[in-house]
Amino acid sequence: MKRKHLLAMGIVVALITGCGNSVPECDPVVIVTNTNYTDDPLSVPCSNIHTEFAETYSGADLSIELRDQLIERMEEKADLLGEDPSILYQCIRITYDDWSERPNRVPCYADKCIFQSQVAWAIAFNRANSFEETSLEHFDLFFVSYATYDVLYHTGCY
Repeated sequence: MKRKHLLAMGIVVALITGCGNSVPECDPVVIVTNTNYTDDPLSVPCSNIHTEFAETYSGADLSIELRDQLIERMEEKADLLGEDPSILYQCIRITYDDWSERPNRVPCYADKCIFQSQVAWAIAFNRANSFEETSLEHFDLFFVSYATYDVLYHTGCY
């Protein structure tokens, strides 16, 4: 199904694509796979939700409020999975250089996994290189240690 067709179906959009008319418009993904991504960090399966975010948000949408709403939703999902939401929060927060500054990216995906023999959260973000961009098509991917909050790995497109 194409996105235009899904938009015509209203509420079904939220059920099929994760995006709809709620705030935030797209529902981020939070999962626990315990997959070891050490040898292939780019195999984190976040492309579908990344595409949904890219098609829904633009650089103009980026705000502290949107970031915080998405993180709050991710914390709720982590809690439902039996995970400590405060650990996920800290793992996301550590990836930002200045928490009080308008962000150029928002989280769309988190996977509790293994990286470099450590339990980690793989966290994917949609990013704009300027607030004027019409899409959040750029990405950042971080692996953050569950125990120490150290960034173990970071990559992205530029």
